[in-house]
Amino acid sequence: MVRETPSAHVIVIAGGLGYIGGRVAEFLKAHFPNSRILLTTRNLSKPLPDWASNFDVLHMDLCDSVSISNCLFNRNVDTIIQLAAINEVDCMTNTELAMEINGKGTLRLLNLAVEYGVRRFIYFSTFHVYGDTQDYVISESTLPKPSNHYAITHRLAEDYVLYYSAYHNIEGLVFRLSNGFGYPMDININRWTLVFNDFCRQATTTGRIVLKSSGKQQRDFITLTDISRAVYHFLTAANSNGLFNLGGNLTMSILDVANKVAEIYQKKYETSIKSIEVSNRKEKPQVPFVYSVEKLLSTGFVHRGDIDHEIIKTLDVCEEFKRDK
Repeated sequence: MVRETPSAHVIVIAGGLGYIGGRVAEFLKAHFPNSRILLTTRNLSKPLPDWASNFDVLHMDLCDSVSISNCLFNRNVDTIIQLAAINEVDCMTNTELAMEINGKGTLRLLNLAVEYGVRRFIYFSTFHVYGDTQDYVISESTLPKPSNHYAITHRLAEDYVLYYSAYHNIEGLVFRLSNGFGYPMDININRWTLVFNDFCRQATTTGRIVLKSSGKQQRDFITLTDISRAVYHFLTAANSNGLFNLGGNLTMSILDVANKVAEIYQKKYETSIKSIEVSNRKEKPQVPFVYSVEKLLSTGFVHRGDIDHEIIKTLDVCEEFKRDK
C-alpha cells in the first residue's frame, strides 16, 4: 500500500466526544498538527470537557439531514470518521432509534458526504456482526450472522458504506472493531462497564475485583492507541477503502484481564489487590477462536499499543472516583 506524505486535512469525527472518538481526535491532532479536526455531538447543552477546548465542536443529529449539512457546508471536509451510534443496551430498548441512527443516519451522512465532495468515509462497525459463528478463525470472509439490533444496524451501515465506495466517488473504509480498551479522555465518558475499565475502577475504589462470570470467556482486545493508529495508517494511504477486521491480535480471558489489572495495580501503588472473585454460576462452554487481522497486517500496519500504559492511565482517571467517594 503506497503511503502519502502526511498533510493538512479537514476531518469530521461524528461522535467525536465519545470513548473512541476522543482518543482518535487526540491522536490525529498530534500527528496532523496543521489539520482541522471537527468533533460532532447530538447534545451541545452539556458542558464540554476540558480536553475538547482544543477542537471545534459542532452539533450534528444523524436523524436530521439539515444539521448534517450545516456541519459539512463550506468547510472543505475531506474525511468523515463515523463513530456516532447508539450502544448495545439502547439498541435493545429502542429498536426504532437503533435503525434511525445506526442505519439510516449513516446513510444520510453518506449522501451528504458525496454531495459535498468528501474524499474518505471511515465507518466503525463491530465484530458482533459475525454473531454466533462456529468458525475457529474469524476473518473478513466469515459469513456474518448478526443476532441483535446492535449488530443488525451496524451490518446495514457497513453495506451502505461499501456500496457508496463502489458506485460513488468516495473511498469507503469499514472497520469491524473487536474490544477496544484504554483510558478515556475524561471521567464522564460513560464506558465504565467495559471490562478493563470496570476492573480498574473496582480496584481503585474497593481494592478488589469481582467478576460477574467464571472469567473463562475469551475476547480479542485492542488498545485505543492502536485503534487511533489504524485510522492514521489509512489516512496516509493512497487507497483506503474496503472491509477490515480491527483487532489487537491479542486474545485474553476475562480472568486474564483481571489478573493483568491486579499486576499493574500492584506495581503502581506497591500494594496488592485484596481479592479477585469469580462467579460459580453455570455457563455455556467457551469456544476458542482467533480474530484474524491478517488482512489489516498485510497493508503494513503494525500493533504498537502498550497494555500496561493504558491500564496505568485508566487507573489515574479512576482516582477521581475514589476522591468523589
